[in-house]
Amino acid sequence: MADAVSLGVSGLNALRTPWFWFFIQCLVLAAALLAAGRFQPVRVPDTPGYEMFPFASPREALTYSRTIGYPLLLKLGGLIAGGHAAVPALDYLLHVLAVAVFWLGLKNLVRSNWTSMLVAGSLLYSHLVFRYVNNLAADCAGCSLAILSIGLLLLATLGRGRPWCWWALAGSIFAAYQVRPAYLFLVVLVPPLGAMLVWLAGPALPRSWPRLTWKLAAAAALPLAIFGAVRWLTVGQFSLVSFGGCNFAGVVSPLMDAGDPPRFPAEVRRLAEAVLRRRAELAASDPRFSPGPHSSYSEIENAFNANTWQIGVPAAQEIYGDDWREIDRRLWQLGIAIVAEHPLRYGVWLAKAFVRGVSMIVSEYIMNPVYFALLAVLLATHGLRAVLRKRRGIEGAASGADFAPSDGLLLIAVSFALAKLLLVIVTSPPLGRFMDAAGVFLACVLAEAVLRRVREICGGASSRCGVPPEASGTAAECRCQAAQPGGRVESAGAAAAGNL
Repeated sequence: MADAVSLGVSGLNALRTPWFWFFIQCLVLAAALLAAGRFQPVRVPDTPGYEMFPFASPREALTYSRTIGYPLLLKLGGLIAGGHAAVPALDYLLHVLAVAVFWLGLKNLVRSNWTSMLVAGSLLYSHLVFRYVNNLAADCAGCSLAILSIGLLLLATLGRGRPWCWWALAGSIFAAYQVRPAYLFLVVLVPPLGAMLVWLAGPALPRSWPRLTWKLAAAAALPLAIFGAVRWLTVGQFSLVSFGGCNFAGVVSPLMDAGDPPRFPAEVRRLAEAVLRRRAELAASDPRFSPGPHSSYSEIENAFNANTWQIGVPAAQEIYGDDWREIDRRLWQLGIAIVAEHPLRYGVWLAKAFVRGVSMIVSEYIMNPVYFALLAVLLATHGLRAVLRKRRGIEGAASGADFAPSDGLLLIAVSFALAKLLLVIVTSPPLGRFMDAAGVFLACVLAEAVLRRVREICGGASSRCGVPPEASGTAAECRCQAAQPGGRVESAGAAAAGNL
């Protein structure tokens, strides 16, 4: 009997732990995804490119148009179950692991276990999971590794900074851009972001700040430098992958005039002429295609695939054969020549693409049912707080240190979104799957804002009952009511305070 009672008490205690409710969220979300058929793998246009990765030849692997990260994940999934059946589950487990590590790191910025869990847990419901967890492409896994990297950054800079944190941080950043090269911006973002987070979390800038910045720079950049050196020694290129030139040419080739090729460098004149010829042929056969030149954002985005895969790449293949490394390099050179000839047109494209990217990030949060509900709750609690301040005189004052979590989360979310958006629009339109990932951390800002408003409402009500502000915010204190006209207090919390 005593053992049964002890077991029951242990079970009740488990119900009161943040980890239990985090685990429950993971299970409920997995069940919902399973019921919606989101664990059934779906092939997309990018899938064959990952499946054909040349593992057998190191030289071919380093020349290939894809990085090795996601093909390895497909291989791992194949060892577990045939037909990529296990890949969506692996994507989901990787996402849960990344969010859990981010939570561990966030606890160094948001000191409350419950608040940090709820804030980090908001990432479980990312657009990337709902839309791409079952796609046989790198979008979901790449975003999860980026979340993991930021979590490890928080552990390394705001935690105890144990050596394994630094090694893991370097490895996760490397893995993120090996799975999805679009996360290469982490190499530039991580050092200043880590230094700023240390400054926000502490009372003053530490003396070790320069050393910390150099450590972060080494963790972020050294693996990339080593990998680039290996590629240079093997295939003669110091870069992450032979890709990007085709996308770049697909964006900027609509800016090119028919009279531009004579003004271009000699090595890309033939390619420019081939692109113009194919562009005219496609316009003649497809009335929906505009031959340009133009700087219309919608025209460039709508024709991006055609300009890339029906015009740019075939034109380069016509001249340089099937050497992908040479094709990509020449398309980069052509893109640079076009930008040098028409910098104003390219600047207009960047401005329009930036605005479009920001609007997509914001609009996608309205389309996500969980985040839309959070927005509605935030508006409701903000309105309720304003009403209570008028009626009860709640001040809602907070010290500057209280805003460190909010400032830190906002810094992470905005810097991450801007860095990714700016990297994308240089060479590609801000498509939905890119912008879903760019705005991923804004969910944390939203969740923290909702919780802050709830605490202010509860804290204000409890302070009217004599509960000290620093002790406010619990469920019992939220039930506190103002004293009745006769002086009777109807709250256990206020009775314990004993001052009304």
